[in-house]
Amino acid sequence: MKINLKPFLFWIVPVWICFLFELLFADFRWYNFQNLVEHFVYLSCIWLALSMIKIQKAKAILTSLAFTFFIYGLWFETSFFYLFSTYFSASSIFIFFETNTAEISEFLNLYVDIKLLILSGLLLVILISYFIKIKKPALVLSKNFPFSLKIGLIIIFVVGLKWSGYIVANFPFQVLKGTLSYVYETYKFSDLNLDQRFGHFEKVTFKGNTESHTFVLLIGESTTRRQMGIYGYERETTPLLSKMKEELLIYNDVISSESHTIESLEDALIFKDFQNKTESSIIQLMNQAGFKTFWLSNQMPIGMYETFLTKVSKASDHYIYTNTTRWGSVTPFDEVLLPHLDKALEDEASKKFIVINFLATHSNYNLRYPDQFKKFQDNPKTPFPSKENFELINHYNNSIVYLDFLIHSIIEKVKAKDDKSYVLYFSDHGEEVFFEREFVGHVSSDIPTKSMFEIPFFLWTSPEFDSDYNFEFKPDRPYSLSSFIHSLSDLSQIDFSKLETQKSIFSEDFKPKKRLISNGIDFDLYFERQKDSMN
Repeated sequence: MKINLKPFLFWIVPVWICFLFELLFADFRWYNFQNLVEHFVYLSCIWLALSMIKIQKAKAILTSLAFTFFIYGLWFETSFFYLFSTYFSASSIFIFFETNTAEISEFLNLYVDIKLLILSGLLLVILISYFIKIKKPALVLSKNFPFSLKIGLIIIFVVGLKWSGYIVANFPFQVLKGTLSYVYETYKFSDLNLDQRFGHFEKVTFKGNTESHTFVLLIGESTTRRQMGIYGYERETTPLLSKMKEELLIYNDVISSESHTIESLEDALIFKDFQNKTESSIIQLMNQAGFKTFWLSNQMPIGMYETFLTKVSKASDHYIYTNTTRWGSVTPFDEVLLPHLDKALEDEASKKFIVINFLATHSNYNLRYPDQFKKFQDNPKTPFPSKENFELINHYNNSIVYLDFLIHSIIEKVKAKDDKSYVLYFSDHGEEVFFEREFVGHVSSDIPTKSMFEIPFFLWTSPEFDSDYNFEFKPDRPYSLSSFIHSLSDLSQIDFSKLETQKSIFSEDFKPKKRLISNGIDFDLYFERQKDSMN
């Protein structure tokens, strides 16, 4: 066996550069050592595989491609860990496929900094230099080295990574796993006919009277309840809602089941009938109950493929997407939805169900509100003080002030109709904004925080609704969005054969259940233990 020092160093040095970058600038821990070991084992597999190629021209081309892919993988893994303090996973691939170009641009504006640019530039220089200077392989094995032994070593290395668990750090493995998972999920949704008018609900009946009903569901984005004034935040980020607090039923202990939109809203908006292996949406339920349905969204309608939410929305009688920005990060403010709400409220249907899907407090926070809502510019309270952190918290809080205006405006519009009506609001998931970690975002695969899951959940009902319909209000019930369809059905006076009122936060039959979040973690137990460990 012979090692050619210069090409050998071209392969090895980037590994150590990325390792030192994580050591100096990221939330360094045991995973980083595991990742370092995985890199060297992965490199051994690459070199063994390349040594089996006999045709020199083909070997040169494949070696160059392998080096390029290896450098890209190093850069991506290190950048991801630096940004999110967690390893790159298959779930990240799923989220990437559901992300549109505007969101990617906003992500880059929010997260990319000078350190990451220096790392990127350094690896790019190494990559270009390799193509200019390197003509030999890093490792040359003896001609007497058996082909079968090379195969055997590769198998041993791969099995060893899998058995040790270190394979979770491998970029190609996660890309392959994530892509296959996404293809499966896309195929699964295409087969479920979620865009068809009716679902698989049986014996659906509306138990209300024949008078006019208007039910409005507001779905927020990336809003944690901890930074809302109506939930006791020291800053008054919800001045309008606070003034009408006596009219609101505010629930204090509601969480999302996941920290990302697609997974969370799949749990919330879809009824999974495991016995019959069918899945149906809340839109299909309301259609079957005789409501005219509307879906008004300021989210992008598509990512790389047709998104899950777009699939669900197409089952409604009318669906509108106001955000068609393809390039850049400037998107319409959520108030663009209000004229469409006015039209829906004026519709002559006696029973209307209207879903409004906000962009709300999605990053970049500074792009989510008009200038007149720039209320906070001083230094907020945070365990992680810095000029940059103060600025991000202020932008986030200002975006909540704008959201407060929108929700209040919608309630006032619905109130003016004098129907039997409600306006129910929740956020798809929360957001960590320097509250429990020096981190901004909602990536929870490694270190979840409460702020990523604790969401606002509150209800306004009209006097006309209250005069005929009763439900139980217990503000401190521990509840997860995974049971939401039972709550919505119960609140809306809709019955179907598999409704479970013990899963409805509005029912006197409600029974708390274990609240599971990402990767099957028991939310209450996990954070109780975390609290105990800090005491």
